[in-house]
Amino acid sequence: MSAGHIYVIDTALARPPKEKITLCICAADNLFFWINTKPPRQADGAFPLAGDDHHYLTHNCYLDLSRVTTFPQSELDSAKHIGPISDDLACRVVKFLLETPPKTLAGRYIKIAIANLSR
Repeated sequence: MSAGHIYVIDTALARPPKEKITLCICAADNLFFWINTKPPRQADGAFPLAGDDHHYLTHNCYLDLSRVTTFPQSELDSAKHIGPISDDLACRVVKFLLETPPKTLAGRYIKIAIANLSR
């Protein structure tokens, strides 16, 4: 796992269990943001993604910055590595977190995401 990279993880955390597209923000601590078709319930954490923001995305969607997720090791072991996000996208996410941090995302996760996506 590498921060700033997209992974597809087959997870039982989703209801119903399914493959989720995720963005790793900290490999050491197993921290990920989910990418969803619909905006998150917490509107201030909805970061819009265009279908061309990453080669794996096929349509407009949302990076859910309202919370982080961890996964069991068994799910991480079978995760599909899709590749890194662009420097431009990483900068846009960092700018969003600096200027309008989601109220539901703990400050320590904001700092981790900013530090790891700024590299």
